[in-house]
Amino acid sequence: MEVKEKNINIEVVVGFILNVLNSVFLIIVMLLIHKKIHSIVDKRIVEGLGYIFSGFSIILPVFARKIYLKIKNKHQAKMVVYVLYDIPLIFGFIYFLLGGYLRYSIGFAALTVGYFFFAAPFVFGGEDG
Repeated sequence: MEVKEKNINIEVVVGFILNVLNSVFLIIVMLLIHKKIHSIVDKRIVEGLGYIFSGFSIILPVFARKIYLKIKNKHQAKMVVYVLYDIPLIFGFIYFLLGGYLRYSIGFAALTVGYFFFAAPFVFGGEDG
């Protein structure tokens, strides 16, 4: 009887933990504390930061692809990309702490999860994420 050995892609496991589980955990934290958080800066500043954060988050896969192509060890390169995918999550949490806007912050977290699941073909050039 032949036993097939399954290879676990550690970089994908790291990416799942960073991008999916981390996002879920941070959303739970925001839901628990959202009634205690109030805007600490002017609404226009929060909106301006939101536009900047959104713009950078949208073009993030382009930067991730360029960085991925520069790193020789592709396993490490994938982990670097998964860390970069956490940037929208961090932006969303900062946005939440500054302005108290929960729905937009959840949107940034959803973008992080979406990048993990859907941006791999673009960034990794068609390789399995």
